[in-house]
Amino acid sequence: MNSRYSFEFFPPKSNASHLALDTCLHDLASWKPEFCSMTYGAGGSSQVESYTAIQRLQKLGHVPAAHITAVGASKAEVDQAAQAFIEAGIDHLVALRGDGPNGQFVSHPQGYQYGADLVAGLRRWFEGTISVAGYPETHPEATSAKADLTHLKTKVEAGANQIMTQYCYDTDSLLRFADQLQAQAVDVPIIVGIMPIHDIQAVQRFSARCGATVPDTIVAQFENLSDTSDQFNLAIDIALTQIEQLANHGLNQVHLYTLNRPLWVQGILQEMAQPKLAKSA
Repeated sequence: MNSRYSFEFFPPKSNASHLALDTCLHDLASWKPEFCSMTYGAGGSSQVESYTAIQRLQKLGHVPAAHITAVGASKAEVDQAAQAFIEAGIDHLVALRGDGPNGQFVSHPQGYQYGADLVAGLRRWFEGTISVAGYPETHPEATSAKADLTHLKTKVEAGANQIMTQYCYDTDSLLRFADQLQAQAVDVPIIVGIMPIHDIQAVQRFSARCGATVPDTIVAQFENLSDTSDQFNLAIDIALTQIEQLANHGLNQVHLYTLNRPLWVQGILQEMAQPKLAKSA
């Protein structure tokens, strides 16, 4: 069975984080992912940093995907930012409604109101790939799981080519999410987000803010290990087990969140290169 993969990075904001990103990019370059996405701050707050970081991806021969968000900007400003990426040679946008600096979305009076509006606006002039976000455990602001799925279907109908999911450590939830989309005749590719657990407490805090859950069984496994090497190996095993289970059910595209730290992603890929999970074709 083959599992295809892509990477996500975030733009640096300090000299130390510039070095961390450069190290991560170089250490992972030989794995040749299908594409690499670069995140983008709320309201375009890291537009310059994201643009510069994407140029680094291009210099290393990676296929870049640029995040673009609707929050805190007018339609004209969002379109202008997206066009700057396109002019730089990017043919893949990850279209996100986005959250404000305080974590909540406040629409701009002349801005895109929803993710579907953003996709439709981009699709009026952009012919490349558009990815949108999907939430296997339901977006934290959604009124219901059904409403969230309906909105995701609307984004696809507006012109999205593929869905990139929020990470989810409950594989059953991911498979159920895929089945629900299929039942609604949403047949675009689903790329599953995989977040290696580099720090169980940090992942728990972040997950609480973004609507993801960390199963108690996983937390207990980490709490029973004091050695960092054992924790690292456990993180790799958890990711690999999920990737294999997903591939067995036809979900063979994964998006690995690097956190600009190469070791966990390298560990996953080295194991994926073994016979039971072939390296990306």
